[in-house]
Amino acid sequence: MFHVNTVVFTKIHRLIAVFFILGAELLHAQSLVPNGGFESGANTGWSHNASGGAIASFSLETAQPYAGTRALKNVTTSVVSGTSNIWRVQTLGPTFTNLGTGRSTCITFRARAAKTGTKVRFVMQTNNYVFQDFTLSTAWSYYIWNHNTVESSPRLRIQYPSVGTVWLDDISVVVNPTPPAGIAVTPNLSARRQIMDGIGGSVAFNTTHYQNLSVTQKDAIENLLYVDCGVDIVRLRTGNSDTLNNELAMRAQRNGAKSLLTCWSPPASLKSNNSINSGTLRIVSGQYDYAGFADWWYDRLAASNWMHDYISIVNEPMYDPAPAVTKETCRLFPTQTVPASVTGSASYKLALEAVHNKIKNEPNKPQFIAVDAHDHSSFKSIGPTISGLSFVNHMGFHNYGTNDFTGVKNNYNGHRGWMTEWGQDRNPEVVGSIGIKEDWMLLAKNIHDTLVLSDASAYLCWRMVHGANTGQVWAMIGVNAPTTTNRQYAVQNAFHVVKHYAKEISPGDQRVDVTATNLSISGFIDSTGSKLTLIALNEGTTAISISLRLSGLPVASAAAFQTTQTGTNAATLINPYQALGSIDPNQSQPLPARSMTTYVISLSETINPYDPELLVVDWIQHYGDRVSLGMPLQPGQNFILWKSINLAAGSWQKVTHAVFLESEDQLIITDPSPETGRGFYRVQHDTGL
Repeated sequence: MFHVNTVVFTKIHRLIAVFFILGAELLHAQSLVPNGGFESGANTGWSHNASGGAIASFSLETAQPYAGTRALKNVTTSVVSGTSNIWRVQTLGPTFTNLGTGRSTCITFRARAAKTGTKVRFVMQTNNYVFQDFTLSTAWSYYIWNHNTVESSPRLRIQYPSVGTVWLDDISVVVNPTPPAGIAVTPNLSARRQIMDGIGGSVAFNTTHYQNLSVTQKDAIENLLYVDCGVDIVRLRTGNSDTLNNELAMRAQRNGAKSLLTCWSPPASLKSNNSINSGTLRIVSGQYDYAGFADWWYDRLAASNWMHDYISIVNEPMYDPAPAVTKETCRLFPTQTVPASVTGSASYKLALEAVHNKIKNEPNKPQFIAVDAHDHSSFKSIGPTISGLSFVNHMGFHNYGTNDFTGVKNNYNGHRGWMTEWGQDRNPEVVGSIGIKEDWMLLAKNIHDTLVLSDASAYLCWRMVHGANTGQVWAMIGVNAPTTTNRQYAVQNAFHVVKHYAKEISPGDQRVDVTATNLSISGFIDSTGSKLTLIALNEGTTAISISLRLSGLPVASAAAFQTTQTGTNAATLINPYQALGSIDPNQSQPLPARSMTTYVISLSETINPYDPELLVVDWIQHYGDRVSLGMPLQPGQNFILWKSINLAAGSWQKVTHAVFLESEDQLIITDPSPETGRGFYRVQHDTGL
């Protein structure tokens, strides 16, 4: 029998900004809601009802209001099933007479709930039902809904679709001022998407030049990548020496970044054609040698002292070049075919399972990045065969060829997606269509499309550090050190492109929707809810202006960073990643022709932050060879699973191979290798310390 030990955290983080408090008072002075703080009572300007069999009570909260002396408390004990019955429990607010249609309004409020995950719905309606849902935490948090009216005199309604207790305070509706000119850019912080794992790149081939650099030069490159640029993940190749890979992983990890070790091909002795180029796994006694492949992987990880955070067992397993093409590959298909030295193929799933079974009992075993397919079609072919495996952590794909970002996203099966390799110079379709291998803007657009259209949690560009690759030929840092007397390296265009995404976006941040017509722009809220980052691309040859619509956001400060192109030469930049300093978000923001701009907007109050006070484990299931725990989804946060067999002091062990899946409003944490007898579990918020 398995038991749950729920951990309660009491540390509370509060952020008080005097100027914002003053700003909030000004906002209230302009509010169309006369009793938004319920200081005049629960029923002055408000009415409440429960009907159709729903049961709820409404009262004033005086012990812990957000502000003043009172807040509204709703206790819903029974709801009527069906989405059309959400209105059965509701609070009716004022009708905004003759407000007019098409008016830009901003609804803000503070709320908390007795249980994280409880929902409320705000509605602006007379006849047309226009609404926004909000998911609450147990701490008072700030919520925003920017809304364009669709009827002249809408009424504010608050509906309660969840059983539970909700507190509301400081409700405000204001008419937004006339925005500045330019393309409207409107972030929607209520529309949360994927949680980020990081931005990074590969150090895989042509490494001799890097190794010839001095220690001082390597230290400088390390600082450029992990401090200046903010890279989170480095992808390494088993074909590199263990010494080099360990050094590169160590340099990443001491800066808080992660390492991913990837195999392009096992040794020729393990291949069907006795070559690292093409071929599949060798055949032993009429069977593919999965065991030999797993033993080889075990030895590689042991040689690295199990220091890598992630592994990918084979790069581009379905990429099968002609035998005459010299490409380091190992053919692994979705299903095993009849063993034959030339035409047969080993199974990716069976190879993956063999490696997992070999290393699963190691205390410091890495997580699995599975598939690593060379194009989207291959990813969709092989992904469904392994996405249900409990030990698979993330699903990897590459962006070569024709892209189907939606199709990729639909095959994650609850995992996070990682784009683990793309480089324009390796994509004949792109290079052939534009005739320019060094067009830095194409990398920016590829990152944008991957993050926004496929909801990828990681993006790893090809050639983060690459030898014999100076002169803006698709390396972030190109190294040209053929001799010990001429050691050089150069920061190149790709570095600045990646920096726009890596510098301000960190693991745990979450992408949010951003609306902007005919403009590629993405948005990310940090894990504390106190910083919004927007990254805008002007791919055209004409300068444009944008209008940042930040109504309701408690903006403390805003700054911009910009990279622009000079002339028509796509290989030349002017002012790469230049700090523009503080900006006024209430003014139009210019975007020069062929430019990318990062806006960093610091908030004086957290927006729907993680609640550290309480971790609630809702359920636990033991089935097959797995134990799973379910808890309310808390976007942007990471957790650690611990287990003990007897609760004795010092008996708690971290479940290093725990699998974390997000499903609707639930976070499901699975231990794929539970104890055979009784066990105890606890969940801890991962602070990164």
